[in-house]
Amino acid sequence: MAKITVRMFATVREASGASSCELEASDLGDLFSRLITMYGPRLGKMLDSVRTDQERLVVLVNGNNAVRKSLMATKLSNGDEVAIFPPVSGG
Repeated sequence: MAKITVRMFATVREASGASSCELEASDLGDLFSRLITMYGPRLGKMLDSVRTDQERLVVLVNGNNAVRKSLMATKLSNGDEVAIFPPVSGG
């Protein structure tokens, strides 16, 4: 297991009630499961939606977009930083 820093922004932060946390996880699927356990069903609903519609949230690992096709299987390493936020739009 790798020790990961998670940063949560906007609606993800509101759903969790936290802007960041540190925990251990082996991949993004494991990380999401642990976040759901920690922060409950409101965040769980949001994170679970990524499994069916990967455009619902942006997930960055060390500043790089996680590969959409294998998002949940993306391996994590000690010291990785994962940022989770809704898509940004503007005009």
